[in-house]
Amino acid sequence: MKVAVFHPGTQHSRQTALALQQLELLAFLATSLFDHPGRKRWPGPLGRAMDTALAGHRFPALDPALVRTHGAEEWVERIAAKLGARRLARRIDRLGNRRFGGWLAGEAARETPLALWGFNGASARAFADPRLRDCPKILDRTVADWRFWNAELEVIRASHPGWLAEGPWPAEAAQIARDDLEYAHADRIVCGSPFVAQSIRDHSAAAGLDAKLTVLPYPFDTALFGGAPEPVPPPSGEPVRFLFAGQVSPRKGIQHVLEAVQRLPRRDARLSVMGPRMVPDRMLAPYAERIDWLSEQPRSAVPAIMRQHEALVFPSHYEGSAIILLEAMASGLAIIQSRQAGLGASANSGIVLDAPSADGVEQAMAAMAADRDVLLGMRRAAWRESQAFSFDAYRGNIAALLADMGI
Repeated sequence: MKVAVFHPGTQHSRQTALALQQLELLAFLATSLFDHPGRKRWPGPLGRAMDTALAGHRFPALDPALVRTHGAEEWVERIAAKLGARRLARRIDRLGNRRFGGWLAGEAARETPLALWGFNGASARAFADPRLRDCPKILDRTVADWRFWNAELEVIRASHPGWLAEGPWPAEAAQIARDDLEYAHADRIVCGSPFVAQSIRDHSAAAGLDAKLTVLPYPFDTALFGGAPEPVPPPSGEPVRFLFAGQVSPRKGIQHVLEAVQRLPRRDARLSVMGPRMVPDRMLAPYAERIDWLSEQPRSAVPAIMRQHEALVFPSHYEGSAIILLEAMASGLAIIQSRQAGLGASANSGIVLDAPSADGVEQAMAAMAADRDVLLGMRRAAWRESQAFSFDAYRGNIAALLADMGI
């Protein structure tokens, strides 16, 4: 039996589809975002803008004959988000996901028997479609249960209310109900980290969760990040070069990182921040003299930037399993992360905080700065441990999952 993978956006659906293609088990990948090599090219400024927008959605390793595209809502959602209309973008996302799920159900119904591999937020309609009752269903849950986030948001609101002026917002009851519907209809729920699986156990009353939940670690892009040399000692007498990478938002814990570095002597720590800003400038201004702002960078530039640093600091409040952790490890960085950030550092390759806080980040950064030999050992351990998250390992884990399900 072959497997249809579907996601109106991206996430890691292309990597999942590629693994299945290499296992000769891919029926098709359904998405709204894909640059088909044979598509019609439009002339003039509109054509150039379209080419630029689609450039990030090329995936030449996938057989384009196995990719099906549908729906313009994903594009409209992204335009709205770029313009700062995030609430509108969320409404468009929900509408698009429903329409995409209905279309996907029709596509799959014409080709049964096959298995379905869908992603959270976009699978409820297809999974519940009576025409697909007999199809094995795999839900790829890419983030923790939203009820955990709603509780964590209140923690941030209590400690850092000014950082939330531009979002993020709590998940709505309707969204949580759709998640429970996806849990109920799925035969397996694959999660990027044990934290995600436990959040579902803690918050959902869906039946049979213990038998459904499976941890399936994500891969990092070995072609882009796999060529880093083994870390060597940096020049003596310099501060440790720490990096925060990702959305500059309270959800990702940027407030804790900035507060922590402000408390440390300049001789011990230097911080770079890379990513799109999602908080008011007035909240960032007090830390400007301690930060090297790198803003948002093209993905091709990220490996070289990472290799200029010694440790990644990522005390996120809410993730699935942040691939940035694996990319940093493959680049030879030690890791400071929260438990919620997902699979990343071991006791040998970094420091995992039980909960995000400025005190915890400060102590971890100070410990790395105080013993550079231990820091170098962590960096080398991270570099070695990253190989457990290669694409080959991911493909093997998918093969084992499907064999266990009898697919």
